[in-house]
Formats: sequence, C-alpha cells, structure tokens
Amino acid sequence: MRIGLASILRAIIPGCAFAIVAAGQTTDPVDAIKSFSDFQQIDLSRVLNGEILSQRGSLMNFPNGISAQTCYAMAVSAEEAAKQLQLWDPSPHPELKVFAFHGLHTPCQPADFQLLDFRSNQSPIRWLLDKTIATSPGRSELNLTREETRKLAHCVPKPAELQKVSECWVSLLMARASAFQQKGLDGTMPYEVGGETVSPADQLRKMLLEQIAISHEFLPILKGIGLLGRESTPSLTPFYYWTMFDADWHATISLGAVYLVTVGDHFQLADLEYYVNANYYTSATLYEVWPVQDQGKPAALVWRGDFFAAPTLRFTKGTERIAYGALMLQDIKKEIHCMQETAKSR
Repeated sequence: MRIGLASILRAIIPGCAFAIVAAGQTTDPVDAIKSFSDFQQIDLSRVLNGEILSQRGSLMNFPNGISAQTCYAMAVSAEEAAKQLQLWDPSPHPELKVFAFHGLHTPCQPADFQLLDFRSNQSPIRWLLDKTIATSPGRSELNLTREETRKLAHCVPKPAELQKVSECWVSLLMARASAFQQKGLDGTMPYEVGGETVSPADQLRKMLLEQIAISHEFLPILKGIGLLGRESTPSLTPFYYWTMFDADWHATISLGAVYLVTVGDHFQLADLEYYVNANYYTSATLYEVWPVQDQGKPAALVWRGDFFAAPTLRFTKGTERIAYGALMLQDIKKEIHCMQETAKSR
C-alpha cells in the first residue's frame, strides 16, 4: 500500500545519526553504491574503461515524477570531480543545446543576467518570446505567480521591444534568485497556473521521500539544504546559477543551486532547480563521488540520481512512461560524456 509522507519521514530521520557516523568509516565504494541504489552488479573495471551504467527509475506513486540512475567514472581525483560537478558549465557543448549559462553572485546582480537575450531567430527562443508577449494580467502559460503574471504583462510593451523583454525577465529572475539566496527553499514562490498552485519545493520532497534508501544515504546533504528534516534555513553555501536551454524545442530558463558536502572519505552533491519557467516544474540531481584507483592513478566513481517533475507525466502510463525514461537517460548520458571529456582535457 502507499506509505504516507509522514510515515516515510519517521522511517528516515531516526537513522540520521547512524548515517553520518557510518559515512566517516572507510567503505568499499562499489558495495556502498549497491547498498542504496538500483545497481546490484557493478563491474568497476568496465566502468573505469568508460562504460556508463544506467537504470530507469521505478514508477512513482507521485504522479508528476520520473527518475533515473547512472553510474560512471571520471579520470580525476574524487575531490576534483566533485568540484567540477559543482561548477559544471554545459554551454561550451553544442550537443547539449544550452543557449546561456552563468553563475550568480551573492547577492545576485543584474549583470549576472547579461547573457539573457531574445534577439534570435531560433525557434525555441521565439517560442518563449511569443509566450511572454501573450501573457496578460490574468493569464499566462508560463510558470509564474499571479503577481508575476501581472507584473510581466505590464512590463512588456506592445509592440514588444526585445531589450525590454529581457529586462522584464531579469527583474523577475532577480526577485526569485534573491528570495532563494536569503531563505533557501522557504523562499521558493509557487507557480499559479491554470487554477492550480504548485510548489517546486514540495514537488522535490514528494519525489525524494518515495526513494527511502536514497534519501537515507543522502541525509547529510538533504538535511543541510533543508529539503528533508526540520531545518528551515540552509546550512550549506551552494553555487548559484541560471541557464537557458532547449527543452523539447522550447527555450527554458531555470534558476538552480548546487550544494557540495564532504561525508567521510567521499563527497555528496545536490543540484536543485528551484525555478523553471515552462515545460516542467523542477528537478534534482544527486551525486555521490568516491575515490578509486585506475591503473595506479586517482579516479572518481560517481553515482548519479536524477529526479524530474512535470505536469504532463501524470497523463502517461505504461509504454509511454518507459519511452520518457529512455529519452531522459539518453540526455543524461550525453551530458555525462561531455563531463568525462572535460575532466580528461584538464
């Protein structure tokens, strides 16, 4: 039967002290990953040779959610791999279809968003421009609060001036990023679309709370973020960023934060998208990075879990869900290959 969220929390949180103590002990990386993940067989030699292991996540009771797991190696030390994953910039890789990527200062500044530009004939960017112009004080197809919808509609002139459209979006993104930098997940504003109110933070929690073994493994970082447990403000300082990329032929702007923590002899990271302007609600990518040896040289064994929430998923079942999972893994593997090549070139 379905376990309530409160029951899952009670099952996870009491084990927190054990999880942190045990993490300080030297553990075989392969055994550690097998203990909480869907990978029951991991041939380390094949992974070190470049193979990327992958698994579609099991179906969730949470209707908007889908997940996937991968396991791979990077040709740098675990510490260096963790640093690279936290600061990863996908924009130099054209196959990843990223229009812009930029880190944010703390506090964020308008100059951080100078790469946001609607002066393009590319159809995904034209799509976002059209949806922005079509926004009226009481209606938008984008992920906004009612107040943001009203402000965006009044901000964008008719006919639209492209520089002004960019400025309107910068103002909106600045407000969301500033709230997150000040309050963490408690500062995430909901989306109010089609008469429904959606909290990105709640979407993340519901997905992760269905993954009991994974949530238990990642308690050190998830509690520090304030995503699980009772901490209302984050105790970890992340790398903040914004990005614009092509998602299903739609230009999608997101705000994210990547957290990094040392746990014993390895590292944990959590990359959270706390705002996405369209197409889906939010995502979380968790990494556990372990030190290993590859022919006498330091290397990193990485487990990655991706959790993705989108409104369209609630209407998919069976083979359609399987197809979504396969496409998700295809994109994840493409990104991992780029990360591996970047690590080799440094």
